[in-house]
Amino acid sequence: MPGPPVGLCDSCRHQQVVRNTRGSSFSLCRRWKEDDRYPRYPRLPVLRCRGHEPRPPGPPEDAGEGEGEPDSEAMT
Repeated sequence: MPGPPVGLCDSCRHQQVVRNTRGSSFSLCRRWKEDDRYPRYPRLPVLRCRGHEPRPPGPPEDAGEGEGEPDSEAMT
């Protein structure tokens, strides 16, 4: 079952979907690692973003990479 639309993040190469053990999923912006102007977990849906870069064709990148469960502070 797909989650709610996340706007531009759905088509951005910097998005990583993170799933926790309870089945929730979160849209992580990997740009936050190099540029603190981008939130780790942006408020959704994202309708405008200067850092948006279209995702290349192919299978979507998914959760993992040791990100774990997002903390509530990063969600604000």
